[in-house]
Amino acid sequence: MQNKDLRGHVEFLQANELNSISYSFGDLSPGLRAFELTGTPSSDSSLLLNGSPLWRFQEDVIFRSDIEILILNGDLVINSATLCRGDYIFIKAGEKVIDFRTHNGFELLWMSNGPNDWIIGDMASKACIASINSINAIEMPWMPSPSYEGRPAEEADPALGVKILRQDPETTAYTLMTRQQPGWVDRRLEAHDTWEELFLLQGDYLMGTTGIINGGAYIFRPPTRPHGPQATHKGAVWFCRGEKEIDFQYSNIDWAQDQVDEYFSFMSKQESEMIAPWGDWWGE
Repeated sequence: MQNKDLRGHVEFLQANELNSISYSFGDLSPGLRAFELTGTPSSDSSLLLNGSPLWRFQEDVIFRSDIEILILNGDLVINSATLCRGDYIFIKAGEKVIDFRTHNGFELLWMSNGPNDWIIGDMASKACIASINSINAIEMPWMPSPSYEGRPAEEADPALGVKILRQDPETTAYTLMTRQQPGWVDRRLEAHDTWEELFLLQGDYLMGTTGIINGGAYIFRPPTRPHGPQATHKGAVWFCRGEKEIDFQYSNIDWAQDQVDEYFSFMSKQESEMIAPWGDWWGE
């Protein structure tokens, strides 16, 4: 992973408020509708991609960088493997995709760990075919949080659940999901040595001085950036990534209690349902 400095700090972005852009994958334009969350075509980047029913890419293709995909809605066929809502995959840079299409259309998170280039032609024909090993993030069971530097497992709030989708054995880069039960709260500021990327799949959340955010919120934070206090009224499910195993550095702030109290008071007067733009990710 590289060029994270080109992303900057994104703290309050709602995916449903983005405008579609014409996004070029290298010299290739496959006709997808792209909504840019962060990054540039020449650096690491994250996109919200939409594909129409019966969209198909007819050439063999390889990706210059590692790619992570989470299916939010619809279906995507890659190398004869049909991915559905909740499926997560990791495609290694340089591996070939020979079957790339959809039946019913799709909406997905597309995360490129490097330049977002697609390569076709002779170079693609000589590459090894990618093995598609999907994990359905919705069907996975929630587990208690493991131990991390600065937050041992026994200190993790039992109202916090975790699903580990991927962790690189060498770099310790991680992709996971978290779930905070209704009423969960942490009044401290926290910071991490890794950058972190967060996508709120459903729920409501107090995010420090940013205030209240809802399902569809996207965040990219550079390393060591403090954030908090944090809380959720009706519960929250997050999709999360980082370049190395996360650590926790905590500090206290004198206005945290007032911020949390006002948040719960405000939310208790709202009658809206949990905001879940892509359906239920809560699970059992």
